[in-house]
Amino acid sequence: MQETAEELIAEADKQSDIVFTTDAVLISKMFAQAKLGCPLCHLLAYGITICLDQSEGLSARGPLLLHRKYIPRTARLGFETLSQSLTPAFGFEVFKERAQPFCRLVESAGAAGQYVALSHCWGDPATVPKTTRETILKHRIKIPDAVLSTTFTHAIQITRGLGMRYIWIDALCIVQNDPEDWAREAAKMGTVYSESFLTIAAASASDGTGGCFHSRDGGKEYPYRHPGQQETNIYIRLPVDHSFFDALSAGVQAHRSVERFSLATRKWIFQERMLSRRVLYFTRHELAWECRTETACECDGADCLATPHNSGYTLAKPKSSFPNTTLSVPGVQNMSAKAAYIERWAILAEEYSSRNLSYPADALIALSGVARAFDTAGLGHYFAGMWEFALPLQLAWRTVYDPELETHGALTDYTAPSWSWVSSRTRVTYPRFKGPDDLARRLQYCCAEILTISSKPATADPFGHVLEYESILEFSAPALQTTVIGLDHGITLLDWPHQVFDCDSNASPTHLVGEEVWIACLGRRRPEEENWQQNTSGCSVVLHEVGGGLYKRVGLLLPWADQERHFSKAVEEAPRVTFRVI
Repeated sequence: MQETAEELIAEADKQSDIVFTTDAVLISKMFAQAKLGCPLCHLLAYGITICLDQSEGLSARGPLLLHRKYIPRTARLGFETLSQSLTPAFGFEVFKERAQPFCRLVESAGAAGQYVALSHCWGDPATVPKTTRETILKHRIKIPDAVLSTTFTHAIQITRGLGMRYIWIDALCIVQNDPEDWAREAAKMGTVYSESFLTIAAASASDGTGGCFHSRDGGKEYPYRHPGQQETNIYIRLPVDHSFFDALSAGVQAHRSVERFSLATRKWIFQERMLSRRVLYFTRHELAWECRTETACECDGADCLATPHNSGYTLAKPKSSFPNTTLSVPGVQNMSAKAAYIERWAILAEEYSSRNLSYPADALIALSGVARAFDTAGLGHYFAGMWEFALPLQLAWRTVYDPELETHGALTDYTAPSWSWVSSRTRVTYPRFKGPDDLARRLQYCCAEILTISSKPATADPFGHVLEYESILEFSAPALQTTVIGLDHGITLLDWPHQVFDCDSNASPTHLVGEEVWIACLGRRRPEEENWQQNTSGCSVVLHEVGGGLYKRVGLLLPWADQERHFSKAVEEAPRVTFRVI
């Protein structure tokens, strides 16, 4: 009598618990090889033990499998070596008797154990191996080697080589054609990476064919004799290309790196990197290590990561940006800490927006794990990419057209409320402020008053996607009404000749020509400032009525220098108007 799929799964579970074997890599062996000059063993041994000693208190001389942790997943991949074959089900051969390891999907709700997570680029979704409603039972029995991509196969080999039993791969551990399962598991993805023992990053693979392992440029060997000593050999190679790290910090702006390191240009990968406790990057030239306390690579040239990018801040050690989640108090209460965190969030917004996303509707979901990590910083409630603390200042984001960014989906597809920077399909920037005193002064000169704000989640995840007409910002501000009269490197306004504003759309907004818009001033220019552009609140949001008393933000206006006085006087005389913005 043929066994059912459920019986085969139960038998596989039973067998795997009995016969699982591993050639675990002991850290003591890594140290021995490191002393003999192996840069890879040095990178892994010292990188892992530094992290474990400082963050988990584990013994530096024990094996990698030291502690068993709760895995907050409903499915994970495990490696099983079965000593006997099982009866085929549904007319196909499920298992063969063999010594080679293979993988299968296993349930893990409430289970304990360490696991590795994979960070990778999908490429064409049609070519990615997936778990679906149709394949989930088969995958719980066995995932055939032929189904796995090169990247997945390499990640499995790495995981087993490190002595780890489980690996989490998004395409295989989430049922891809089940919207409910995807929404539920996508909300937990930040936790998956933050709780993983190690994240393997296929840094140089643009899709599943790229893999983790690459042929390296060989060096040259030359004989050498020191006077009075025997002849020996010296090895010479070209310096390692570290442009991958430029791409990590700059996203698509690192033009020379993007083609080779597409992993660094994806929004989902940004969150995975930020939240992972430890990341091991497999680049084309070498391996690199990143954690909260250390950044290293095989050639010992990772100090290049300390080079700031574009704003006096670097993502060289991004995990140090997060609030200290080990604090016993519920949140940071002092202004200095809040100012620091809101500044860091603005920088993260700039970096996140400079990366690509295949499905615009995922913009808030792919950021939800990072937002959840910041929820301990005492910044108040979270609203679709914005925090309650200093909210008027957060409205002052502006867009920067970036031709390197991909545009997926129709521009009318809903991403986030128009008042949130997450709604932008292109890169955004924020004005800078210097410390809590500067922040307090900017708030003092703000003239926009937040009345109410709400963002209703579309799912059970409070940090995820939100509903369009139920995510509303209501505020009042001095406002001026004008008409859009044309397009010329921006949108020209009727009442102030030569005034333009930065449109939030990556496309030319011809539909606004001839339309009336409102200019809602966020704040007044401070006396000590030389011009309006230096003032976070010395700018205005441009709003367009969409019906029913609702408005959408369409851009940001910064007055030109020769029009500051005229604009300032007009704002002082303008009536205060209340807007409900979606």
